[in-house]
Amino acid sequence: MNTYYRGKRAAAYNQTWKTFSDKTLAATIATIDLERLQEIPAIKEKQPEILDVACGTGLLLQQLARLLPQADSHGIDQSPDMLIQAQKLLANMPNIHLAQGTLKGDSMATLPYQPAAFDLITCTNTFHYLDNPQAVLEGLATLLAPHGQLILEDYARRPFPFPWRTFEWFIKRIDPQHNKAYTLPEAQKICEKAGLHILAASTFSAGLVWRGWVLRAEIVRDK
Repeated sequence: MNTYYRGKRAAAYNQTWKTFSDKTLAATIATIDLERLQEIPAIKEKQPEILDVACGTGLLLQQLARLLPQADSHGIDQSPDMLIQAQKLLANMPNIHLAQGTLKGDSMATLPYQPAAFDLITCTNTFHYLDNPQAVLEGLATLLAPHGQLILEDYARRPFPFPWRTFEWFIKRIDPQHNKAYTLPEAQKICEKAGLHILAASTFSAGLVWRGWVLRAEIVRDK
């Protein structure tokens, strides 16, 4: 994302992708178990800890702050220019902390967070960039607190007769870091290989061309 979402593209992101973002973020919010998060202060005697990886311009963090205003939230993104936009959007929200970070399998251990730190981890519109999604998910799983939830959302690969190969070729021409788009079943299998248990999953329309999937998972724990 560091090559495409910078400069003017980063500054115009929220407006350029407004319809797409509205639909994908609505699907993401609907998949989060908010009731479980709201119960955390009574159960753990502390506020929920949230991490949004590849947070972009901070739109999801903004919505989560409105739903859970006392939560301690963190956002990381690879693109400094997207983080600048997030800082502007979230300037009046002191409970949100932003940092630069890269989602690669061999770099997960370098993220500045303690194991089992987060009650909610979100990752939206990013899965198609990952070169080793299973390794990334294994790393994120180590950051999940007991009974914590991981929310993944991304646009889906379209089946025939949609001309997906041509469409994806065009995507890679304008956004070279695009790696591969996945179907929901493919994403679920990767989650399971990473030691995650799927709690909820669904597909949705994100516009005239785009289709998306979203799922909620937790760590598979020994009985």
